[in-house]
Amino acid sequence: MIEFWWSSGNNKKKISWVAWKKLCTEKELGGLGFKDIEKFNQSLLAKQAWRIWSSPNSLLSRLLKHRYFHRTEFLECGIGTRPSFAWRSIMHGRELLREGMLAKIGDGRHTKVWLDNWLLDSFLGLLVIIGMPWWI
Repeated sequence: MIEFWWSSGNNKKKISWVAWKKLCTEKELGGLGFKDIEKFNQSLLAKQAWRIWSSPNSLLSRLLKHRYFHRTEFLECGIGTRPSFAWRSIMHGRELLREGMLAKIGDGRHTKVWLDNWLLDSFLGLLVIIGMPWWI
């Protein structure tokens, strides 16, 4: 990315005159409003993880379940043996998905009080209570 913005194309190393963090700051706060590519990528991977979790009967979900998590659920599974680049990427997106999910307490039989994210703190992003948006 540095080469694209600061290089003149003659294959010489150039100085980054502005930090990437500053470029990604919102325009209203004095930045240029660029998207942070790493965060954007992880959010798209989280969307794929959401599709796998919310549609367990889709062809992709069934294929991945058979290959990587046939003995457990998608949110609890490990990375597995000899994972593909795509699977490792989806696992990276699943981390973000987990951060935004809440567990519904219900009768409390399956609630892990110390491990499950079941309280709504100050996070007001897209929160999910086991398949249901938090505002319902």
